[in-house]
Amino acid sequence: MGSLSDQQYISVDRRNWLIYGASVRGASHEREHISNQDSIYWRYSKQEDIGILSVADGHGSDTYFRSKFGSNIAAKIATQTMFRFITQCHSSSNTFSSVRDIIRYSIPRILVKNWNNRVTSHINRNPFTTYELDKFLGKKDPSSKDKLERHPQIAYGSTLLTVAVTKDYFLFFQIGDGNILVVDEHRNVIAPFEKNINDSDDKKSVVTLNTTDSLCMESSWLRFKVGIYSIYDLKPRLILLTTDGYYNSFKDETGFRKIGTDYLDILDNYGQQYIQSKLEFLLKETSQKGSGDDITLGYLYKINQ
Repeated sequence: MGSLSDQQYISVDRRNWLIYGASVRGASHEREHISNQDSIYWRYSKQEDIGILSVADGHGSDTYFRSKFGSNIAAKIATQTMFRFITQCHSSSNTFSSVRDIIRYSIPRILVKNWNNRVTSHINRNPFTTYELDKFLGKKDPSSKDKLERHPQIAYGSTLLTVAVTKDYFLFFQIGDGNILVVDEHRNVIAPFEKNINDSDDKKSVVTLNTTDSLCMESSWLRFKVGIYSIYDLKPRLILLTTDGYYNSFKDETGFRKIGTDYLDILDNYGQQYIQSKLEFLLKETSQKGSGDDITLGYLYKINQ
C-alpha cells in the first residue's frame, strides 16, 4: 500500500494493472534546503478489483507553512476514503448509474471533511509554534493571525488528484493544479476534464488560474472537478497523475502531453522493473532542466496479455 519500493498489481475486469509512482524534491528546493511538498499514495485490492492512486502538492510558501503535512494527509485520506466508499458500493451491488450522483456530488464534500478532520487532529497534537507563526505573519496585516485562528487549515494548503479504477468505472477527482493524462488503446492522449469523451455532463474544460484552488479554502468541495466514466466510454492503457512541477517543465502543452505515449512505450518495450529503476532519475532530471519544482508522478498501467 503506497510503498515506492514494491510493484503492485491489480486485476480489474480480467485485465492486469500495475500501480506505481515516485516523488522527488525539486532542484530549486534542494538549493534552498526546502523539503519536498508533494505526496503520493495508493492502494490496491485483487479481491475487490480496485486500484486507487492519489497525488497532492502542498503550496509551500510561508502562508502554507505546514503544506507538506497537508499534502501527505490529502493523498492518504483521499485514497482511504475512496477505497472505503467503493468497497461499500460493491458489497451493496450498486451499479454505475446508481452511484453516479453520489460520486459527483457527495464524494468531494466527504473528502474535504475527512481532510479537515485529519488536519485538525494534527494541529491538536502539534500546536503551531512561535517560529511558525512569526514566519506566517511576516509582513502581513496583523488581522491575518485572526484569520489563521478561525481557519487553521490554511497552513496545510494542498492540491489533490485522485483516480480510482474498478471493474465497472473510472473515477477522477481534482482540486487545484496538476495534471491527469489518459493514454487509450489507440494511443490517444486524453485529459479527462476536457470535453473529448462521451457523457460531457460529467466534465469541465481545464482552465488555468492565476491562483490555484486548494483544499484549505472554505467550501473547497465546490471547487472539485469530477470525472466519471464507464469501462465502455474510456479504455485506457495508461493513466498518469502529475503535480504541476512536471507540466511547468515543458515549453508547451504538446510537449507535456507526449510524456503519455513516451511512458507507455517504455513500459511496453522495457517493462515495469526498468521504469521503476529509472523513474526518480527521470523526474529529477526533468526538474533540473525545467521548472526546478518538486515533481511527483504516479501511474496505473494496463499490462498487455
